[in-house]
This record gives sequence, structure tokens and C-alpha cells, in this order.
Amino acid sequence: MKHKLIGKIYSGEELTWCSQETLSELKVGFCQTCGFYHADPYPDRDFLSRYYNGYEIPCPLHQEERDRIARIIGARISPSLPVIDIGCGKGEMLSTLRAHGFTNLYGTEAGSMRLHASKLKAITMLPYDIEELIRWSNKEAKFFDCALLINVLEHVPEPVSLMRQMKDILSPGGMVMFSIPNDFNVLQNVYLKKTQKKPWFLVLPDHLNYISLESIDGVMERAGYEIIHKTVQYPLELFLLQGDNYTNEPETGKICHLKRVEFERSFAVTDSIADLDNLYEVFAKAGIGRDMYILARPIRE
Repeated sequence: MKHKLIGKIYSGEELTWCSQETLSELKVGFCQTCGFYHADPYPDRDFLSRYYNGYEIPCPLHQEERDRIARIIGARISPSLPVIDIGCGKGEMLSTLRAHGFTNLYGTEAGSMRLHASKLKAITMLPYDIEELIRWSNKEAKFFDCALLINVLEHVPEPVSLMRQMKDILSPGGMVMFSIPNDFNVLQNVYLKKTQKKPWFLVLPDHLNYISLESIDGVMERAGYEIIHKTVQYPLELFLLQGDNYTNEPETGKICHLKRVEFERSFAVTDSIADLDNLYEVFAKAGIGRDMYILARPIRE
């Protein structure tokens, strides 16, 4: 696909690399073709293979967030229907779904984390490569009522193409649910304008795509989906605008995290989780929230 970056384009020292190997020609900007910010050119498969060889991170979601996702899915499908977690890590989300009563669970993962996930009980591990997975799905006539992508889309080149391919493993009426950072959101943009600092969230090659709630509808429409539910995590950038710079002060980051936890715990201990869920849906409509959770179905032609 031919990409065309427009507007402010970030390069050189404006980008943060978390790998020893860097690509001097790589830039990040808003792509007129795709409708979101992304790296250009995308690193090739060999470069990414070298980076992700031995790559291992803890699950990006806290237990409370995994429980939220399980509730959202459980409100829409029977726990006996097949669910697959694409890029399942060590299987934390699958374990949470099992604890919520889901019984027909599948996962995909590569590298060392696949070994951890393979040890989980009542979980079937499938090929990681999407084309191999599609072939398996068609051969076995096994399709999924929900496909999860927890913090996957920001890592892969051409995420719209991946989402189009995902349709081939979904059952009729099946849905995808994914989480992805809400980057270049309104709170981040205000902070960047105020401080004139470089975007701290442009971390390569870990994250290649930077999609906001403002752009997600167009992205999903390009991929051939209709969004049926949006919600978010707590908008951490509120702390930045109040003078708490958690981006380069680890101790401040710990304090901000504890404040967020206490905020959400207040709803839990007062049996007001439904009110918290409603609040986060309102935040999503306003375009704020650190990560977004999107539930979508393919548009059937």
C-alpha cells in the first residue's frame, strides 16, 4: 500500500527507540491513505522478527480491566461459544475468561510466551500467523463468535489489512473486540501544545500505529466493520494537565497509578460498577481515555 503522510511529521530525535537497532529513514505522521498516525516506512518482517525474538512483556491489562472485557463479551454471547485471543501473551485474558465461565477458548502467540500459554488448562493453541490460522479455520470448519486482540494492532504493519483478514475466521454474526492506546487524543494534544515536548508515546519499533478515538470510526469503516460498543480506560493524561508528570518521573507514575486504582475501587466497594462503566462510555464519546476498547462486527455485503 502506498502511504502519504501529511501535517506534522516526527523523525530523528523526536522518536524514542526501545531497540538497539534503529531505522534512520523511519518517520511517524498522519497518513492520508490510512486515516491515522503510523510509522512510514513500516519495518520489514526480518527487522521485526529480530526485535520480537525473545520479546516478553506482562499482560498490558490489570485484572480489573480483564474482568471488564469479560463482562462486555459475556453480555453479548453465550460462554459456550468459541472465543479466540489473537496474540494472547501468557494467556492472562484467556484465564480470566475461563474464570468468568467461558468454556470454548483458543489462543495464538509466538515465541517464549506461547510456551506459557500452552500450559493453560482447557485452552487450545492455534497457529500465530494469520494466514495459517485462516487455513486452519477453513480446514476444520471452525469459526469464532468473538476474536480478541488485546494491545495487538499498535504493533503490526498494516493493521487495516489484518482486520480485513480477521473476517475469515469469524462465524456469521461474529465480532472482534480489541484494545489499543488512544494516541494523539485531545488531552495529549493539549499537553504537547502546552509543554512543547516530544510525544512520549512514540516508542518504536514497539508501537507502529497511533490511533485515536477521533479516528477509529474511519479506520474500522476502511476495514469493513461497524462499531457496536466503545469504552475506555481511565484518562491518565488528566494527571499531566494537573502537573503530575508521570512520563519521566517513575515515583510520580506510581502515585498516579494508585490514585487511579482508588478512583475505580470507590465504585467497586459501593456496588457502583455499572455507574463506572457508564462514565467510561461517556469519556469515550468525549475522545478521552488512555486505552480504548472497541467491539465491532463485519459489515455484511
